[in-house]
Amino acid sequence: MKILFIIPPFSTRGGWSVPHIGIIYMATILRQKGYDVTSIDAIAEGLSRAELIKRIQKIKPDIVGLTALTEQVYEASLLAKKIKEMSPEVKTILGGYHASALPEQTLKEFSSFDYLVYGEGELTLPELLKAIASNNRDVLRSIQGIAYRDGKDVVVTPQRPYLDVNALPPLDFEGFDLKLYRPFYVFPNHKITELPVMTSRGCPYDCVFCFRTIGKIIRYRDVHLVINEIIRDIEVYHANRITFMDDTFTINMKRAESICDELIKTGIHKEITWNCATRADVVHAPLLKKMQQAGCRIISYGIESGDQAILDKAVKGLKIEEIKNAITWTKDAGIDIYANFIIGLPYDTVDSINRTIDLANSLDIDAALFSVLTPFPGTGLIDMVKDGRGGLKMISNDWRDYNKHVGRSLELDTVSINQLEKLQRKAYMRFYLRPQKFMNMFKIVRLGTLMSYLFRRFIFKNLSINRIHD
Repeated sequence: MKILFIIPPFSTRGGWSVPHIGIIYMATILRQKGYDVTSIDAIAEGLSRAELIKRIQKIKPDIVGLTALTEQVYEASLLAKKIKEMSPEVKTILGGYHASALPEQTLKEFSSFDYLVYGEGELTLPELLKAIASNNRDVLRSIQGIAYRDGKDVVVTPQRPYLDVNALPPLDFEGFDLKLYRPFYVFPNHKITELPVMTSRGCPYDCVFCFRTIGKIIRYRDVHLVINEIIRDIEVYHANRITFMDDTFTINMKRAESICDELIKTGIHKEITWNCATRADVVHAPLLKKMQQAGCRIISYGIESGDQAILDKAVKGLKIEEIKNAITWTKDAGIDIYANFIIGLPYDTVDSINRTIDLANSLDIDAALFSVLTPFPGTGLIDMVKDGRGGLKMISNDWRDYNKHVGRSLELDTVSINQLEKLQRKAYMRFYLRPQKFMNMFKIVRLGTLMSYLFRRFIFKNLSINRIHD
């Protein structure tokens, strides 16, 4: 059985910083089980749908597995439809964020997907492929974590229990041209090979704007497994930079310190640098200094708002004072800071958004990302909108409008989408149109992404908001 994994294209993405860790885990496991596996990252390769179809025709797969964020799902469905028209016998399977958030609705909405895998798929997908190969539809109901059609009905089986992350193999990057990926937060540099490494899965927090695709319970990989994988990445793939993919790398500060100790003990810190994401309330000055000694050069913090009341209502569980302390400690440690902010959170006003912009400019951070709030499926925002809480108002049901940075799917009763976009532009201009920050913009935003943003914001936005939505 020939398996083809596809990361579909979509309009506003400038390219992944690192190879898609979810797809690579799936491909790695299937190869170990003897499957013929090919992968195409249409985003990294810059492929159009037509170019992608030509590649698929040459590969002649039996199964096509697609992953999709919410903004991507429409394109993924069109691609699956084209595949079906070309080769009706090919089975299409959807996984990823959108599939995990809306398994039943997704299959009802998009007939071009035959099956859907939700949640962690590393154990689920091999079972599903075995059932497809045997043409035994009766066994489908016993496979946890899938959705499929039974006549006119969509069946969603029970969620699969969380898997043991220590049983996962090291990532196998076969079939991925690592030269296509651009390092995170640096000017394009072909001498940098940056690879993803996961040390834990899960996020215990309840932020209203997030959906935990891999669960709320944190599961930690053994530190030595992590270190051995990094050593393998250096020796086999010539990696000189690592991105830790954990939602909150320092959520267990003692464990984070032990990883740093091992990086220093083994001398890995002399061969690589690394990046991570974490929260401002789970760091302290000694840990940050240890992280810098161990090779950490960039930390991404989710700050979200500069208004304490808005942070509380978004269930962020973070204090402004904690944010200020973390930024000071991080800069003192010699680590660059990438800060994320959200414009248009529940109960936001023009005044509270301006306080967010003021905070961003008062902090000693190297780069800032200002997103307009998007009500992603599976998040608490959806319930708030339905209940009429937070002053939130849905303005689009078109998944193509659900982009994290430039989407047009939600506004506030007191702040229109046009006002939110003006405030977003104001935030970027105030932050980056300063001599000490201007060049940093080109470190975190690729030129193609910037042009796409400008096109959508100033030229194409009327087409977007006037589209006919179902």
